[in-house]
Amino acid sequence: MLSSSPSARPPVAVTGIGMICPLGVTVDECWKNMLNGQSGIRPITEFETSGCSTTIGGQLPEAASQIEKKRTPKRLFKQTIRSSRLIRLCAQDAMTDCSVELRGLDATRCAIIVGTSGSSVGNPLDLTDAETERFRIIRDMVNAPAAWLSIEFGFKGPAFTLSAAAASGIYAAAAGVDLIRHGWADLVVVGGVDTVLTKNSLIKANHLKMLSTRNAEPEKALRPFDIQRDGCLLSDGACAVVLESLPHARSRNAPIYAWIQGYATCSEPYSPHSEARDGAEMARTMEMGLQDSGMPKESIGYLSAAATSAVISDALESQAIRTVFGGHAEALGISAIQSMIGHTMGASGLIALSTTALALKTQMAPPTINYAFPDPACDLDYIPNSMRKLNGVEGAMVNAFSIGGHNAVAVLSRQGSLAE
Repeated sequence: MLSSSPSARPPVAVTGIGMICPLGVTVDECWKNMLNGQSGIRPITEFETSGCSTTIGGQLPEAASQIEKKRTPKRLFKQTIRSSRLIRLCAQDAMTDCSVELRGLDATRCAIIVGTSGSSVGNPLDLTDAETERFRIIRDMVNAPAAWLSIEFGFKGPAFTLSAAAASGIYAAAAGVDLIRHGWADLVVVGGVDTVLTKNSLIKANHLKMLSTRNAEPEKALRPFDIQRDGCLLSDGACAVVLESLPHARSRNAPIYAWIQGYATCSEPYSPHSEARDGAEMARTMEMGLQDSGMPKESIGYLSAAATSAVISDALESQAIRTVFGGHAEALGISAIQSMIGHTMGASGLIALSTTALALKTQMAPPTINYAFPDPACDLDYIPNSMRKLNGVEGAMVNAFSIGGHNAVAVLSRQGSLAE
């Protein structure tokens, strides 16, 4: 039975990471470019953007298409859409990264969970010929990404897809943590993926006035917490992590990036057009995450913000951080990695969790780029424009607050610090 006492709950190890985003096609490449404060936002060239107010976004590097074709069997390429192929690549990389031998695993105790906001949404680069149309049903099923991964690895534990918009990745990680905490799984591959950079998505998002229209300067368009921010930008991306129970990770001397100590998820029922939000539910989710982790607020030294450059949400998140951490909020180093990669939707939370694990392991924090003009409503330390050494930070928080009111938070600890 799962103990109700946070201190009695063993932490869950993050032992492998795979990532593809606008900044690269490997974890090392993405992480290096993030630390260097590089922007992955460019003019969109994969499809024609006439009639769109926004013509920039986070396309994947050309190398992504190359490895996608190289590492995807021809038949599977026809039977899947790009989101399934991308998360397959990331999951393969994460499993390689964690140095696990498939033949040594108990397949009945291994699970797959994938978070996405639109796994059945086709991408402009997807094939649409008559032969691929024969596979439309299995290509477009929402459960497809998790099903294909289960087949890929031969896992016989739970395998499912869930959706909570931009919080999908953290929701998926939370579900994986629960499987391990309950003793139902030893190893869980968790994925987050979306390929939402399409003309249809641009038109819809522009209609809601969600996106930046700073088309003339794409690399400077995203400005989280800056008073000149004018909206987010859509991007494609995928990320996978391997989670393991403490005994399982130790039994094979697994490499460990960080430990997930706790999480929280909740709903914030509001209209997407509402101006009346006050950030109270964001704060409640963070409080719940800390409570679940059993970690004191003062142990948190780094926070990966959900900040997307949205005028209202960035200010509300800043206020919520102050509400939760009080005076300690001044000591937090806060990164908004979406300033560099754009809004990868279902992948965003898991990319943030992965980069937070990397920040704890390497003690280096990526910057919030394009921060030039402070906003009085956003008055915290956003690690502006340049990477920073963390100097002994032991705990970190990851925020994922999405349209539709899906709130999620994960709390991580440095390797070995609270898990011994």
